[in-house]
Amino acid sequence: MANMMNRTIRFLSASMFAALMASRGACATTPPLPETSRWVNYTNTNTVMGFAPSGNGLWVATTGGLVRLVSSGSTPPQVLTNADGIADNDLRFVLQDEEGRVWTGGTAGRLSRRYSDQDWVSYNFNTGDAPIELLAAAMGPEGFLWVGSSIGLHKFDIDRNGGEIKETYTRLGEWPASSPVRDMLVLDGVIWTVGPAGVARANADDQFLLNPARWQSWSEFPILKAISVLDGVVHVAGDGGLWRFVPGETDPAESVWVKIGFDDRDISDMVMVGDTIWLATDRGLARCTPSGCAAAPLPGTPQRALTSITATSDHVIWGGTNGAGVLRYESGTADLMAFPGPLENQFEDIAVGEDGRVWCVHYSTGAAEFLEQGVWTNLPYYTDIVGDASGTSVDIAPNGDIWLGSWGAGAFRVSNDNPLVDWQRFDTTNSTLMYVIDPVGPNNYVVIRDVSVDPDGRVWFANHLAALGRVIPYYDNGCWGYYEMADNLISNTPSELWALENEVLIGFDNVGVADLEYNEPLCVGGQPVNATPVVTYRDSDDGLPADQVLSLLVDRADSLYVGTNVGLSRYTADIRRFTNVPLPAEAGLTVNALAADALNNIWVGTTLGLVMIPTSGEPVFYSPDNSPLVGRNVRTLAVDDRTGYLWIGTTTGLSRFAAGVTTATSIESVLAYPNPFEVEGDGLERVRFNAPFGSRIYIYTTDAQPVVDFPSETGWDGRTSGGALVASGVYIFVVRGPDGNHGRGKIAVVRRR
Repeated sequence: MANMMNRTIRFLSASMFAALMASRGACATTPPLPETSRWVNYTNTNTVMGFAPSGNGLWVATTGGLVRLVSSGSTPPQVLTNADGIADNDLRFVLQDEEGRVWTGGTAGRLSRRYSDQDWVSYNFNTGDAPIELLAAAMGPEGFLWVGSSIGLHKFDIDRNGGEIKETYTRLGEWPASSPVRDMLVLDGVIWTVGPAGVARANADDQFLLNPARWQSWSEFPILKAISVLDGVVHVAGDGGLWRFVPGETDPAESVWVKIGFDDRDISDMVMVGDTIWLATDRGLARCTPSGCAAAPLPGTPQRALTSITATSDHVIWGGTNGAGVLRYESGTADLMAFPGPLENQFEDIAVGEDGRVWCVHYSTGAAEFLEQGVWTNLPYYTDIVGDASGTSVDIAPNGDIWLGSWGAGAFRVSNDNPLVDWQRFDTTNSTLMYVIDPVGPNNYVVIRDVSVDPDGRVWFANHLAALGRVIPYYDNGCWGYYEMADNLISNTPSELWALENEVLIGFDNVGVADLEYNEPLCVGGQPVNATPVVTYRDSDDGLPADQVLSLLVDRADSLYVGTNVGLSRYTADIRRFTNVPLPAEAGLTVNALAADALNNIWVGTTLGLVMIPTSGEPVFYSPDNSPLVGRNVRTLAVDDRTGYLWIGTTTGLSRFAAGVTTATSIESVLAYPNPFEVEGDGLERVRFNAPFGSRIYIYTTDAQPVVDFPSETGWDGRTSGGALVASGVYIFVVRGPDGNHGRGKIAVVRRR
């Protein structure tokens, strides 16, 4: 493994201290750094699940949050995520009631409510520890909200105890137990519901609705998805048609449903405007008028599937799409409008350049560039390739080139200066990258699981299932070469890489970690040297929790961390073994991503959330339950040393966490914070220093008496080297950087006990 630098400084003499103090004037007490635990979320909101007209605009429920859309003027769409107070981003409905309250809910089993400009309030719907997916809602009389879910229907009391579930109905007439309710309406005191089991209705004020016999139900339909009313007549729609309710003249049991059209359409939603039924179908916008239903698609409208529909007071029809935003239809003219944001919500990898640009790779839509100004640019390399190519990885070379990996299309080199024009694809035709052992297509299906650039600019590739066993190709200043199974590599399933000087750490799907060490040069005269490397393996026999490696990290102290499918471990060179790194129980064991910030705090992304392992103290766990983290399943992490931002890519969006971990631009400008430092003596509070990693801090009294010294990243708990709490007063800190340079400042200590 890489050698560790010995950065420990043993002492700073009184004479050195005096010289430092004499060389500079008095230093004013530094104010505390601003609050930095701020979250910003970025999501794709172009899959639309529901609408709610509101004044001169719309609320739009999407799989990436709630969008406020003003239908006129130039006001840009406003996206609200859980960082803005709503409890769920993967939404299924939105409703605005007559009191101005906005209600929304989705897959996380949380109902969110906001009244006017007040903060959001949320309510949990669950069975045990499992969330109940919320699918629809309708206002009823007497202060009740009806909520349809994946297990039935809920009667929600808006006023009692600030809002609570009054009753849950999982048996509606002859529906099977716990059948989903996809849509509902309240009409003349009757609650109507539709879902895969059919139609059910009951009196909304019936006190005995827990009894299935109080419900009337019909089951002769395919899967129903929508219900509405036209001129007092109930209509339902779903897979394969639209039906109208014909009540029995004298006996409700004689009521029937009459099909009125669209045998060949799947209808997801509908809305009534005047005497017209507008429908969102799997082939676009359709409608029925008193003279009949239009079987052909409406002229001038895109023939793409619609997920939802509504109408605003200005007679504009709005349709939701799966991935393309909203359809606006007015007076025979249709326009598609996509909302700004990332290409999709599943992030596979992220890299941050020195200029602050964020390069993102997505599972199915390729890659994108994100600028700090909030502008996303689609990089269409993957979609330009014939065949099915997914994004896998990204890294940045010292010269600024961006390298991208794909599942199926090989690798791409992209110019930082002109990424949309200056780019090149590499595959079997122009590199040593190899197709998979069982190729799909003309022997050019190239799977690159990971890309890693070493400090000298050499680019290394994890070539999964490469033919001829050529699983670790490399690119060195125009020269292509490779290491193969014959070079002591014992697996053809490399999954992760970490390239260092003269060595590459390789994580595999099935044999743990390999340390491949090679002698320079790799190439001479533009041709590979092909010298056999030294390969050392570490696996579960050496303390790894499992042989399936999901993530690698060499931290700022040159320690190796390995994330597996059953835990995290760190390599301890002294004993030549891995030791377990415990994670909070709620974080789970599947470690997808690792990163180290400027102070060498270790960040761990798991399938259940995010863990911060500080250089001192206990781990901290973040999830959507206790923070605005955009999603549970963290796939990738990246640190921006300029700003201290931690970028967190999940399967449901991107979060930016301002962790406040940045280092001073020079050793002379290091700050202590908080300052003044209020010490209680319980060991929880500490003074932190934004010194470069590897610095050492020396605390002195104002008369140059030494108090304590410690590594800068651990911070100071207000105690002397002997463990006693210091007295209130002003103390001097001297920082010695890893390069031997010095800085200093003052700390005001206020002792509370």
